[in-house]
Amino acid sequence: MKKSILVYSIISVLSLAACSRDESAPSPQLSCNSEQLHNQIQQTLQTGIDNNARQFAQKDSRQFVDAEKVIGASHELSIALSEGKLDKDANGNPICNSELKITIPANIWQQTQVNAPLLFGKSDFIAQLNQQLQGNEVTQRDGVFTKAVKYAPVASNTNAASAANAASNFDQAGIQTFATVLGNALLPFGIKDTVVIAGHTYNRADAITLITNPNAKVSPIDQPSPSAQMASAILNGHIPAIGNDNQTDSNNNADKISENNSKPVEITASQLQLARDNNRNANSVINTHWRNLDDTVRKTLQQEEQKWIARKNSQCQEKATKADTPAHAEFLRLECDTQMTNERIKYLSGYALH
Repeated sequence: MKKSILVYSIISVLSLAACSRDESAPSPQLSCNSEQLHNQIQQTLQTGIDNNARQFAQKDSRQFVDAEKVIGASHELSIALSEGKLDKDANGNPICNSELKITIPANIWQQTQVNAPLLFGKSDFIAQLNQQLQGNEVTQRDGVFTKAVKYAPVASNTNAASAANAASNFDQAGIQTFATVLGNALLPFGIKDTVVIAGHTYNRADAITLITNPNAKVSPIDQPSPSAQMASAILNGHIPAIGNDNQTDSNNNADKISENNSKPVEITASQLQLARDNNRNANSVINTHWRNLDDTVRKTLQQEEQKWIARKNSQCQEKATKADTPAHAEFLRLECDTQMTNERIKYLSGYALH
């Protein structure tokens, strides 16, 4: 009996000692500052912006944006995560609160705003952007975007593998949405140096002028040279405008044009190439317009479109028969095709969805 009491006493003492040691063991310290977390967030943002730029460029029928320019700009962003503060969530679990700040370099932000009309028209780009941000808990001021971020803390005694896993425990969906917003904000920066509008190529600055002021007198960079314009006018039976300093000079110039009309017309390689380029651009634009029409509208116009194509081919072939040489014939056909295609583009634009 005494032996049993002694055994139970020893067990009790040992148990009390173990409990005493467990209660006195300190809880692991939790940290809200993790370089791995910063890297994870940065990678999520970068991937989101890259994907957004490439998807937009693929779907953009106008082909205004160079995705690589947008991606290049995104690599120059300054990404900062403020020192995290340890708190508790609604369930009493530890949580870290921090602020993510993305700064777009001043030169990139300025160019983005200058280019914006080519993508968003005359609407206020900043106002549109801020409206998008409101639903995503993001604020923007002078190209600096901020967003509150919550994430799980990391124990001080956590090994590297566990720390990396814990660092991925943040609001990834929110950060991905943030990346999409940032990607959209950077899209105008990616506008190409030259863009095609209504079948003509313009440099970016002139294209912006044309968009913001449709009545502006802006010449496309693919505008034929004076000599090419002269040749085109002669081929179509028109006498180009001539300065009227005195009637004698006008008559002399008219006589020279008449003389030129009696000789075989020579089309230079550059004139022919320009005609080909103009025709290719016009057909690219009309094909895009046609694809972007509502399905119902497209079906309604199907027969009319086929008749127009047949008429265009017939008329342009007829013009080509008046040529003196094969190059001359191709030039006449291309010029006719381009002119009729540009007229058709204006017609189809009336059916486009706005």
